[in-house]
Amino acid sequence: MSILLEKAIKQLESLPKRRQDVYASMIFDELESEMRWDKLFARTSGAQIKKMEQMVRGDLKKDTTSLWQFLRAQ
Repeated sequence: MSILLEKAIKQLESLPKRRQDVYASMIFDELESEMRWDKLFARTSGAQIKKMEQMVRGDLKKDTTSLWQFLRAQ
């Protein structure tokens, strides 16, 4: 266990049991979410990632104004 995690757990131990359970639930939710993302990305091919990247870049180009255009409009 890392030193940082040990410090966090030590602090959690000083909290009331109900609050400990709240933080434990948050940790479990985050771990579960990370595992879901890991599985999704593991099944994603390089070609799919490239296509998504192109789509995002295209959307950014449509929805942005260059700094030069913005400053000239002022």
